[in-house]
Amino acid sequence: MDLIKNSVLLVDDEPQVLVALEDLLSDEFTVFKAHTPEQALELVETKRDLAVVLTDQRMPGMTGDELLTRVHRTSEATRMLVTGFADLAAVIRAVNDGRIFAYVTKPWNPSELQIMVRKAVEHFRLAQELAHERTLLHDLMDNTPDGIYFKDRQLRFLRTNRAFARTLNGTSSEALEGKRLLEVLPASPEALRAEAEDQRVLGEGLPVQDVVHEYKQGETTRWISETKAPIRTPTGETIGLVGIARDVSERVLAETALRRAEEQLLQSQKMEAIGQLAGGVAHDFNNVLSVILGYGELLLEEVPKDSPNHADIAVMVGAAQRAAALTRQLLAFSRRRVVQPDIVDLNTIVWGLDKMLRRIIGEDIDLRTTLASSPATLRADPSQLEQIVMNLTVNARDAMPKGGQLRIQTETVTLDERYAAGHVGVKPGVYVLLRVADTGAGMDAATQKRVFEPFFTTKEVGRGTGLGLSTVYGIVQQCGGHIVLESELGRGTTFSIYLPEAQEPAAAPQIRRPQTRPPAGAGSVLVVEDDDEVRQVTVRMLRDQGYKVVDTGKPDEARTLALEHRAGLDVLLVDIVMPSTSGAALAEELTEVLPGLRVLYMSGYAGALVDREIKLTSSSDYIEKPFSPSVLGKKVADLLSH
Repeated sequence: MDLIKNSVLLVDDEPQVLVALEDLLSDEFTVFKAHTPEQALELVETKRDLAVVLTDQRMPGMTGDELLTRVHRTSEATRMLVTGFADLAAVIRAVNDGRIFAYVTKPWNPSELQIMVRKAVEHFRLAQELAHERTLLHDLMDNTPDGIYFKDRQLRFLRTNRAFARTLNGTSSEALEGKRLLEVLPASPEALRAEAEDQRVLGEGLPVQDVVHEYKQGETTRWISETKAPIRTPTGETIGLVGIARDVSERVLAETALRRAEEQLLQSQKMEAIGQLAGGVAHDFNNVLSVILGYGELLLEEVPKDSPNHADIAVMVGAAQRAAALTRQLLAFSRRRVVQPDIVDLNTIVWGLDKMLRRIIGEDIDLRTTLASSPATLRADPSQLEQIVMNLTVNARDAMPKGGQLRIQTETVTLDERYAAGHVGVKPGVYVLLRVADTGAGMDAATQKRVFEPFFTTKEVGRGTGLGLSTVYGIVQQCGGHIVLESELGRGTTFSIYLPEAQEPAAAPQIRRPQTRPPAGAGSVLVVEDDDEVRQVTVRMLRDQGYKVVDTGKPDEARTLALEHRAGLDVLLVDIVMPSTSGAALAEELTEVLPGLRVLYMSGYAGALVDREIKLTSSSDYIEKPFSPSVLGKKVADLLSH
């Protein structure tokens, strides 16, 4: 395979000189000849791959060095002169000025001339490779999305690419050359930090890799990952540094969102676990309270009011009622209370509480309410919505002991998929927003993580149960919503509650017509309760009110008793959760045998209704433990009146 020869252009006005040069070089190179400078310039325009232009110095109309100067404007060919001693001074100046690569004096030595031309060709080849490398480097620097920069020991920019220039306020690469970062970003904390890091790289001679820094430019915040390394001479002297800056804002924001989602998930799981524990404790505690309250209220009715024991019993009953209230709050947190949801307008709820809220917060707190311009309808228990507003208002009041501002706002908002992706368990859609914001003391991050936990409080002993916000949390979760808490020490707190919007209009208030009740005690009741003490006090309550009662703690015996008393049995009072079978299954079985039988379910937590998908009808109802004799009597009488 023949090797491609490099091209050489010979220029001389003497034909015999051209012939002699051609004979000397043609075996090794492809030779082109020109008799005049003008002809040479034409050949340079057409022969773009010329490696060397070798010209005589003395020619009519244009000297050789002038010709090579013009050749340099359009060609990368290596430039050489052939000259006599008379022109040597001018030629040496041309060499020193960089206009020519080398010169040969007349008469030339053929072997030396060949060597010089070979060197010129090699110079051309190396120059081409260098130009190619520079082009690659230039394209790499200007087309890579990462910022690249070079600095000298004085931290002045030697060169930067477009990506890095855009990072610095959108300036140009040329505008950065010769300047320090502190000149581009004067008095910038980021610039001070970056130059301190540069000094360590230059001083210690060690690189830094993938160090992420936060840069703020106006309202925009970006995160830049920087890698820096020293630039050394072959002798090991550090003469500058090179840096690569990558905008990792999307990665940081994604990691932050993922971390926030993980924290929300862990918080949600923790709250769910606490809720299950609280609900279980409340359920068992309610059975105990049922016995205490039941017998306590029965004793109050039997002991004369002028007896010293009457006051003691009243105190005991009062304490038990407060304990029952605490368990109800625990059940609300664990989403295990019975609710009666309806389509309501949140605007109406908030407006109806306005006067009461103003009395609660006092005159030193400025309350301003902003309601949505259109109905903010949702499906919820109105009493629970009122409890949310009340609890948040009291919480805000306690955070502003010296007064402040309290803002309550309602609004209808649309949460998109991007928002839902950043909040665990939230689905895109239209929500009713209740926002309660105060200018109080605020909370630190540690407090915010625990603020919805039952019994957690930052108030002094005796100034709260620690169940206010946990109750709010439970109600919101039960309604299918979520809470966003924003707070900062000394800057106040904002609770934003999002509840799914209902498409139907709010229900109109219904006028309840009085129903004719049978006289108390007009009926018979079958009590099925596996807790002996609860069953005994329940039977006592009903018998004291005149009802005929049969009771058992075993479902099998209940079936037998129901059949034995089928003629006069009116109501089945049954615990939902029992060891061998559920109250719902027993009620279904007995109502098939006794179609007219009414059912009153009882349990220490309403979650049992939901867990077993019990649907209440006109012939069934639910009573929550602990209950008083009067409440139990009313429930039974109401069932019998239908």
